[in-house]
Amino acid sequence: MSVKIAIISDLHLGIGRNTERSEDCWDAAREAFEKAKDCDLILLPGDIFDGRIPRPEDWAKCMGILSNVKVPIVAIHGNHERRGKGLINPVEGLEHAKFLKYLHCKSKVFDIKGRKISVFGMGWVPEAYAKEVLHNCNPQPVEGAYNIFVLHQSVSPYVFNSIEPPSLTLEDLPKGFDLYVCGHIHWNVMDKTHGKPFLIPGSTVTTQVNKSEAKNPKGFYIVELDDDVKINFIKLDSARKVYYKEFKVDNNKKISDITEEIEEYLNGINEDKKPLVRVVVRGSIGKGSNLDLRYLKDKYRDKMILSVGVRVSEEELEKKIKLLRDVMDERVSIMDIGMRILRENMNEMKSSFDFEEIFEFLVDGNVDGAMAQLLSNLDEFVNKSKNPSVDMSGLQRWVS
Repeated sequence: MSVKIAIISDLHLGIGRNTERSEDCWDAAREAFEKAKDCDLILLPGDIFDGRIPRPEDWAKCMGILSNVKVPIVAIHGNHERRGKGLINPVEGLEHAKFLKYLHCKSKVFDIKGRKISVFGMGWVPEAYAKEVLHNCNPQPVEGAYNIFVLHQSVSPYVFNSIEPPSLTLEDLPKGFDLYVCGHIHWNVMDKTHGKPFLIPGSTVTTQVNKSEAKNPKGFYIVELDDDVKINFIKLDSARKVYYKEFKVDNNKKISDITEEIEEYLNGINEDKKPLVRVVVRGSIGKGSNLDLRYLKDKYRDKMILSVGVRVSEEELEKKIKLLRDVMDERVSIMDIGMRILRENMNEMKSSFDFEEIFEFLVDGNVDGAMAQLLSNLDEFVNKSKNPSVDMSGLQRWVS
């Protein structure tokens, strides 16, 4: 008798609030769980919610969907859900309400139709520490079971963004498992590591209108265990179509020719449900030229959800703002940027305490928790301040 396992990742419930896309994540979630209703086990590899403190309305909708599921659900937390030490994240909250089993650096064995299925989960951790945490978790397959390893990280060569490069590669994943599942990346991938399948389901809802999301359909995987293993990608019909197009320009091209070319492309897009369309213009234009494409968004408002990026400048200016462009293109979160800045500052001070926990307290609005954590390490700062090579004046003023 076959066993079916659905792998539904990165639902991002709550994304798009107060926009015309506010229901997209919910439509995708309902369709995914409906299409997985005949499965015997459901895996959720992180980012069930889009925020670490979901609104009550999002809690209610999520629990309404999960209440209709009659099979075990196993979940890990993603980067959107991770909170500081001692604080309950949303996935743990769902476990307390008995909607699912939450795993982080531990495993759970299920007996399904006489077959043992073991799932080891590792929720998201900052990329710089992923290899160390994986080593300390020491995932081990269970003898006599079909073993699944689930994580929510960038795993080279599959990288979510270049701002925070991964410390893990496919070869770093623990050996001996029958299936490897990874959340976090928003486009679907079927690869192999250690001779076994490595699956990235991708997100069920579009969060970034880019090349990867434009060429890959939204959906989830169903893994069927019988005499052999069958893996099928189940496409979601409710997902909006995504279009991404880059236009190259140079100093010899007239502004009127550029706009005409873009409008010709936009006029050729016709979908029953408003698609997501991203147009990016790159290159250089003549000095003093004004390429203003803001009117396009209003002109095509009834036909599509359009965003336009103009990346044109002189060569020197292009080099100077490259990092800013990367951030804009990849939609790197303010939290990721802030975390990186704080990490670099702490590394310069040669501090060894858990600055990321302080940052997460601040993100959650828990100033008292951040201060308590900081003061608990005050002795270290005092000792560092005696070192003339370390400038502590700014920190000392802040603490006092």
